[in-house]
Amino acid sequence: MMKSMTILFSLLNILPAVTSQAQYLYDATEFIANNPSPYGSTAFNSIAYAAQRYAMSCLYFATYAQTNEYMIEEDNYDGWDDSDNWVTDKGVCEWYGVTCDENNFVRELDLSGNNLGGTFPNEVSVIASALEYLDISNNPTGSFLSGMFWLGQMTKLTHLDIHNTNFDHAGIPPYFGNLVNLKHLDISSTYIWYYKGWDAFSTMINLEWLDLSVNYYEGEVPTQILNLPKLKNLYIFDSYFSGSLDFMDQMSDTVIEIWADLNWFEPGPIPSSLFSLTNLKGLSLTSCQLTGTIPTEFGNLDKLESVWLFNNTLTDSIPNEIGDMENLKLFQTEDNMLTGTMPESVCTNFESDVHPLSALATDCLTEVECDCCNCCEFECDCDKDGCYVDGVPQDPINGDSEEDTPAPGGGFGGGFCFSGETTVNVFDKGIVAIADLEIGDEVQVGNKDEYSRVYSFGHYNKDTTGEFLQIHTLNTKPLELSKDHMIYVQNKEAFVPASTVTVGDKLLSNNNNVEVTKIDTVTRKGVFAPFTESGTISVNGIMASNYITMQDDRNKLTIAGVPIASMQRIAHSFTLPHRLICNNNKEFCSNETYSSSGISHWVYGPYLASKWLLNNQLLIVVVGLLATFSRRISKKL
Repeated sequence: MMKSMTILFSLLNILPAVTSQAQYLYDATEFIANNPSPYGSTAFNSIAYAAQRYAMSCLYFATYAQTNEYMIEEDNYDGWDDSDNWVTDKGVCEWYGVTCDENNFVRELDLSGNNLGGTFPNEVSVIASALEYLDISNNPTGSFLSGMFWLGQMTKLTHLDIHNTNFDHAGIPPYFGNLVNLKHLDISSTYIWYYKGWDAFSTMINLEWLDLSVNYYEGEVPTQILNLPKLKNLYIFDSYFSGSLDFMDQMSDTVIEIWADLNWFEPGPIPSSLFSLTNLKGLSLTSCQLTGTIPTEFGNLDKLESVWLFNNTLTDSIPNEIGDMENLKLFQTEDNMLTGTMPESVCTNFESDVHPLSALATDCLTEVECDCCNCCEFECDCDKDGCYVDGVPQDPINGDSEEDTPAPGGGFGGGFCFSGETTVNVFDKGIVAIADLEIGDEVQVGNKDEYSRVYSFGHYNKDTTGEFLQIHTLNTKPLELSKDHMIYVQNKEAFVPASTVTVGDKLLSNNNNVEVTKIDTVTRKGVFAPFTESGTISVNGIMASNYITMQDDRNKLTIAGVPIASMQRIAHSFTLPHRLICNNNKEFCSNETYSSSGISHWVYGPYLASKWLLNNQLLIVVVGLLATFSRRISKKL
């Protein structure tokens, strides 16, 4: 046995010489030499357990308090959040996140959300033969340039979750095709950025749950996925898929949930093929350019529980058949062009003590009277866009009170707008009113010689009247902006909500500090929110953000009282898909479309999604994936 161990350690000590920069190999080798596995009994087991112990220690040393190219200064490098018993004299089966089989070989590894950094080492292929469950999601860890080829050796895996990691691969890796036993696969937000490799799914005949979201595929939904015989849950939102929603006619009726929001699908009606999916329980098609009416066939989907259809251009009224859906719990169709009266059967279900319907939202766009809001105790303002039932959050664009939730449009309290009284400095044009700023203009964003292109207006409405903070400084025109809009404060070295700025604070003007002398509140006509590629803009000579805070007066996202990341960073990451598109197709983005209140359709859907996630304490997941996604994709531009 000692001879075998000596040979093993000799071989392991050769590796650092081959890969001189891989310090973790040295550390793992030293650990194994000084801490043999307590499970070994025979020579064979001793070598096998030592190899497993070595692979796991490589994982630890390669990702514990290690940086990588995707991580930035604000990331926490201090180490794993939980590393109980790792690289100690205890057996591997007692290490945090590890579950072993009856032979003490690793069967499950769950290190999700544990602050793994560095690069996930290929040595974990040693544990491939027994591993059935792997979850390393929500970590800043990355992969070697060769990718994670070790995944292809884990042929017993039934559950694989690597979402919100720095996987970074051109298309679906071909070795995924070896994972024939997979039932659950989540590779969302992993920097997969090319449309190829879909044949790997042809062998995944057991796959039931698949999430491909928030990557950059740029192609039609592949048939290899649609033909999966056991697929139940499919999530492909915000993935740059194109083509027609008629892809649903290729899907098996085993499907119970589809989320396909925020893609590049062609404008068209809700596909009739949807209604053959008789086992469907959840459907989300927000921001999918849906046109036409809501079909009466919805009533045939008697198992449907949740429907999200907001931010499209659906017309006519809500069909009576919606009231016949006995299992319907949520039905959200706001920000369309719906009119008419809410069916009495829907109202009856909502008001019933025994019926599950508990969340309901629709439009109220008629200029004469609120026909769509005449039952179900809707709170509705006919001058605004939305019509909501008690229990459903008010429309975050126009329906909230000034004290509750800031509206992204700014015109009704809060928001991300500047008033029509403000000016900007445009390259080759000089000082112009913000109302005269155009998409494509190069505008000053920081120092007097620093400019960035305007690619969008989050809000553009010359007629809306809103309330703004008026911040006075020495030697500059007062800056007027909504209370939740963020502005750079030099003495705090951060972008903070305007509502938290106080007299005496130092703002930044042409790289010089200017002191705040007075703060007033004014009402102005016109609300404007230009978005620049840098995420900043100089307005009235003062450096400000393009964005708002999403949590009252905080400049950092805070979960359970713990500051996570700056709101500026989060918001700039949220707008990445829009910037990518406009960077590649400037002409397309020059024809921006807006809601009736002047909100960009690019902003409305993501904003609603982020508010929903935040209200459900899930935004921390989105924060990590979009922040890291932004940095990596930016490098590819």
